[in-house]
Amino acid sequence: MNHKFLVGLFSLVLVFSSIQVAYGGGSGSEESDILFINQNYFKVQLETSPSILEGNEDHIVFDIITINDDTGEVVLGAEHKVEIFDGQGNLIVEFEAYSPNDKIQTQIVPSQSLNFLGETAENGAWLASNDSPLTIEAPLFLQGGLVDVQMTLLSIDNEPVSGTETTFQILFTMGEFIPFSIDVDDVTHDLMFATYFDKIENFHYDERDKKLTAHMPFNWDEDFIESIPFVHAEYYIPKTVDVFENYEIIMTVNDMSYFGTIDRSGDEEIVVHFLLSSKKLLKMIDENPPDLSGKMIFGIESGKKRDVQKSDASLEDGDKVIQLSSEEDWKFHLSLSPKGKINPGNDVTLHIEFHDPISNVIIQQNVYDLDIFLNGRIVESKQGLEAPDGTDSVTVNFDQTGSAIVRISNVNNFDTSGEFSFQVYAPKEELTGDHFVDIGVGTSIPGCENNDTCYLPTNLNIEPNQVVLWDNKDSSAHTVTSGTPEEDTSSIFDSGIIPAGEKFSFKFEQNGVYDYYCTLHPWMIGSITVGDTKPAVPEWIKQNAGWWAEGAIDDNAFVQGMQYLIKEDVLRIPPTSSNEGSGSNEMVGRRCN
Repeated sequence: MNHKFLVGLFSLVLVFSSIQVAYGGGSGSEESDILFINQNYFKVQLETSPSILEGNEDHIVFDIITINDDTGEVVLGAEHKVEIFDGQGNLIVEFEAYSPNDKIQTQIVPSQSLNFLGETAENGAWLASNDSPLTIEAPLFLQGGLVDVQMTLLSIDNEPVSGTETTFQILFTMGEFIPFSIDVDDVTHDLMFATYFDKIENFHYDERDKKLTAHMPFNWDEDFIESIPFVHAEYYIPKTVDVFENYEIIMTVNDMSYFGTIDRSGDEEIVVHFLLSSKKLLKMIDENPPDLSGKMIFGIESGKKRDVQKSDASLEDGDKVIQLSSEEDWKFHLSLSPKGKINPGNDVTLHIEFHDPISNVIIQQNVYDLDIFLNGRIVESKQGLEAPDGTDSVTVNFDQTGSAIVRISNVNNFDTSGEFSFQVYAPKEELTGDHFVDIGVGTSIPGCENNDTCYLPTNLNIEPNQVVLWDNKDSSAHTVTSGTPEEDTSSIFDSGIIPAGEKFSFKFEQNGVYDYYCTLHPWMIGSITVGDTKPAVPEWIKQNAGWWAEGAIDDNAFVQGMQYLIKEDVLRIPPTSSNEGSGSNEMVGRRCN
C-alpha cells in the first residue's frame, strides 16, 4: 500500500504547574517550550525515528538536543534526568544520561523487560555520546500511542544549573500502521489502520450494516481530555472494496455522527481521517453512551451510492460530467438531455448541481452566473440565477453545429468558475431495414462459431431489393465484409469499423448467395441468400445422374463423383437456417458469375 499520513501538522503548548510542556503531532522532531536557566533561555529538541511504527523496527532512535535559544547554538556536555510515561501517566523508564557531544544519543529497543546497555560517565550518569550511545530495552513503542517525556536539565559541562523551572516536557504521539483484513461478499480485502494516540484492541466488520469499526481504549474524563490537544486516526481502504469505493462513507465516533475528511484522490486507496480536537471531544462527553466510557470506536459505514463520473463520460450521450472549480471550492456536475440528441433546433436542457469538493454533498442556497458559447460566440448569458436546493435546469437551443462551452461562474459572489465542453452534431440518419441481423454480445472472443451465434441469424434468405440492417450489440467493434476469411473480401459490400452500439445496412439488388465475415474477428461468418433458393444443378451433373440411374455407372463411382464435386465447391450444401424454417439440407450447384 502507498501509505499517506498527516503528522506533525499540529502543535499546542500546555502548562502543568512548574513544568513547561509542548505537544507534538509525531513528526519525528518535537521541541519543548523555552525555560529560563542560568541566565539564558533554553529549549530541548527530541528526535525520534521512525515516527510511524510498521511492526518491523529493531529499535527507535531517541535523541535529546539542548539548545541555547538566545544564541541558537546547540549546548555541548548537557546532562538530563529523563522520565518517560505512557499515555495513561504510568512511568515506564527513568534514567540520567550525559553526552559531551551535541546530543544525548539513545536507542530504545521495544521489549517486555527493562535493561540498560552502555557505559557510565564519571558523574555516574549513563554515557550517551556519538561514540558510545545508550541502548535501553524497555516496554516502550510496542504499539503506537501517546508518549510523555519529561527531561530535567541537571548540568552543563558538569556544572549544576540553577533556575526555578528546569524540567522540559514533550508530549508526542508515536504513530502505528496496523494491517488487518475484512471479508466483504466472500472476498477478503487487506486494509491498514493508522493510530496516533493509543493501541487498537480489535477491528470488526458488520456485513449486514456494512459498517467497519476500530476499538481503542480511551479515557473520557474531562480533565484528561483537556490535557490533550487532539486524537488522530486513519483508515486506508483499497479502492477494490466496492461498499466504500462506490458508496458514500458515513463516519462515526462511538456511534455519534462525525464529519471528518475522506480523501479519494489516490489511485489505489481511500484515506479516511479522524482528527478530533480537545474542544470537539469535550462537546461529545454528554452524548457519549455510558457503556462506551472507556473506549473510542472509530466507525465508517457504507451510505448511499456515490454520484461518480464514468471513465468515458460523454455529455452528448447523456452522462454526468464533474468539474472542479478554478478555486477548488466547488464541484460542478452537469448532464444534458435529451440523450444523444444534442442537435441544432432541439431544445437542450442543462442539469446543473453544486457539490462540496470534499464530501461531495449538494450545497444549497446558491446564486451563480451562466454563459453558453457556440463556436466562440455567446448564445446565452444569464446573471444571478438561483439554485435554492443546490440544483438548477436551464434550456438552450443551438442554431447550428459546432463546439459548445458552458461556463459557470461567480458562485455566491466569489471569483470561481468551471467550464464544460461538448459538440452539437447534425442529426444522425436513422437506418432502417427489411431484415435484421444482430452482432452478438461476446463475439469478439472465439466460441460463437460453435453454435452459430456470431451473427444472428447466421444465414438469412431475402428477396431482391431488400435491405439488411446489422446491429452491433457487442461491446467491441466489428465489421460486415463480403467474402470469406479464406478467399478475402469480394468488394461487394464492406461496413468498415462498426463501433459498439452502431449499425450498418446494405441493399441487395441481385439474386445470389453472399457470404460475409468480420475482418477483425475472422471466426465470425454469415451468409445472405437473395432470391430463388431452388437448387441450380448444371446439365452435365444431371446427365451423370441419369447414367447412374440407368446403371451405366455404379454406386461407388457416383458417390465418389459427388464427393469430389462437394470438395471442390462445385456443389454446396448450405446449413439449415432455423430462423427461416427450412428444416433440411439441399445440394446446391454453385453459380458461376
